[in-house]
Amino acid sequence: MRKVGVILKEFFRKHFPNLIYSSYVKDYLFTANVRSSVYVGAMVAALEIWMLITAITGTISSDGYRDAHWVLNHIISYITLLVTAIMMLIYAFLFLRGKIKSPKTGFAIRAFFTAVALAFGLYIAYTSYDPSGKVFAFLTMEIFCLCLFVWNPVSHFFILTLTFGLYLYFQNKLVPLTYSMKVNAFTLWITLLMTGINIHYQRKMEAQKDENLEKLNSHFKKRSFEDELTLLPNLNFFQRQAIEILGDVKTDISKLRFVFMDIENFKNYNQKYGFKSGNNFLRSVGHIMRAIFEGDLTARFSDDHFVALAKADGLEEKLVFFRKQVIELENTIQLGLKCGIYAPTDRYVPPSVALDHARYACLSVKKRFGCDIAEYNAVMDTEFKRKQYVINNIDLALKEGWIQVYYQPVVWADSGKICGAEALARWRDPTYGPLSPADFIPVLEEYRQIHKLDMYVMESVCRDLSEAYEKSQPYVPVSINFSRLDFELLNLVQEINALVERYKIKRDDIHIEITESALTDSDRELQDAIKEFRSQGFSLWLDDFGSGYSSLNALKDFSFDMMKIDMKFLSKFSENQKTRPILSSIVSLANKIGMQTLTEGVETSEAYEFLRSIGCQRLQGFLFGKPMPKNEFLEKIQNGEFKIEERFAQK
Repeated sequence: MRKVGVILKEFFRKHFPNLIYSSYVKDYLFTANVRSSVYVGAMVAALEIWMLITAITGTISSDGYRDAHWVLNHIISYITLLVTAIMMLIYAFLFLRGKIKSPKTGFAIRAFFTAVALAFGLYIAYTSYDPSGKVFAFLTMEIFCLCLFVWNPVSHFFILTLTFGLYLYFQNKLVPLTYSMKVNAFTLWITLLMTGINIHYQRKMEAQKDENLEKLNSHFKKRSFEDELTLLPNLNFFQRQAIEILGDVKTDISKLRFVFMDIENFKNYNQKYGFKSGNNFLRSVGHIMRAIFEGDLTARFSDDHFVALAKADGLEEKLVFFRKQVIELENTIQLGLKCGIYAPTDRYVPPSVALDHARYACLSVKKRFGCDIAEYNAVMDTEFKRKQYVINNIDLALKEGWIQVYYQPVVWADSGKICGAEALARWRDPTYGPLSPADFIPVLEEYRQIHKLDMYVMESVCRDLSEAYEKSQPYVPVSINFSRLDFELLNLVQEINALVERYKIKRDDIHIEITESALTDSDRELQDAIKEFRSQGFSLWLDDFGSGYSSLNALKDFSFDMMKIDMKFLSKFSENQKTRPILSSIVSLANKIGMQTLTEGVETSEAYEFLRSIGCQRLQGFLFGKPMPKNEFLEKIQNGEFKIEERFAQK
């Protein structure tokens, strides 16, 4: 029997593909039939109860003679249909409430009801004493069974044809059929057939529309929890699941570890092979990760970064093997895998915080050859908390004046007189005390908040210069260092011009410093900004020359007025014999291309005398003065400790 069913299914799939439905459509149509069963069952039950009452009370015999045999047979028929209708009604209620799950039971009950109802219609029509009403009982049951239930067109055709054939056969036995009767019967057959098929196709279209919406919702839901590229869970899903795992009191969190993984040198892979190949590479990494961390919670964090919440037991071996598998994916580019591990100590730690700790540990081994795995420890925790403190409190620090602008003097090498000053930020924190610039400037750059600090320094300098102008106080031109990010995050030319105009500052009193390392990725935007600054009268200084690896390219591609030679050149000045010829060559080169020179970090008279002898025009360092607040700087000028160039000594 099953083999016959398979053969029929394949036949219809081939010749009538519209009759082969998905499981979703089948379930939808079945549920629609169950809902119809409620109305049909209730209606039929009510009708049969009423018919039983009329039969028992004799009302049904009031319009003509009915013998006892006839009445008994009809009462049995009414009871049979009533019981069947109640069975169908009970099933429908239980199914819709989720008490019964089996659709086969429902189909059997509906098929049984249909057979009983149609047989009932035929019987009542055949045994009716009223020739004019024969057809009504039959048609009522036909409509109940074929137009309120949803049958596929083939079933609908066969059931309707069979019942109509039987009806006409019995009718012809009672009274020979006239031509008019045959035409009317055929017309009615066509009408019921088309009505049933039309209802079926309407329900089918509704089902398919709902199925498509369900698929679309499922797709979006899947995408909301899945990384589209690697098919690993995404960060959103990872965090939700991690909360559930850690929050379960049965989970021993001491046996779990958060892991942050960074594929080293992946940028070079993209540059060599292109982003399409890079994406294929990341898909392969995702596939490897699923296999190695099977049973653990994993996700793609972003770009070439991956995360996991894994069992501590055997974790290091997994990471070593994972690194080996990643490296073996590429032979020509030296790839690597750096991993940071964090052991949660609090069941309710936010996964984002745990991953930040793991990421911090990962960063601690980045660019460290031979060290690929690090676990978050107490020292890292102290550093991390300070770093988070900086980010969380930068706005408050600027508002409350915890950050102040200090000035370090710059002198002419030939006279020792002050010809300028560099503005430097100093953070005096109420919680941590004095914070070194190394504690907050790299953090602000990493989190793309450095522009807040730099513009604060710029406005403070403009305010101090404006006050010096108004009070006729001594002043000197001030140089201010700007990050490469300032050019990305702001229209820096416009912002600086706005401050200069608001405070009425002379443009030649502001020197724009740009760190050499910011120029390694030379681009047209930065070049245009530098040209615009120069055209408006600002002096452009190249800061920390020699600290990077593209110094000569910076000189070739960008135009600066001043070269600030990095203080590292003066480290161990007396001991390193190579320092003097290198510095001499740098100063000579700068003179040949029309740049002035300023050397930072001058701390000894020996270095001072040498730099002056090779023609370096300006000097800066502790030998001439440390960074200090404005008032202290002015006081040293007024008491004669600092000698400034005469044109800046206002009276």
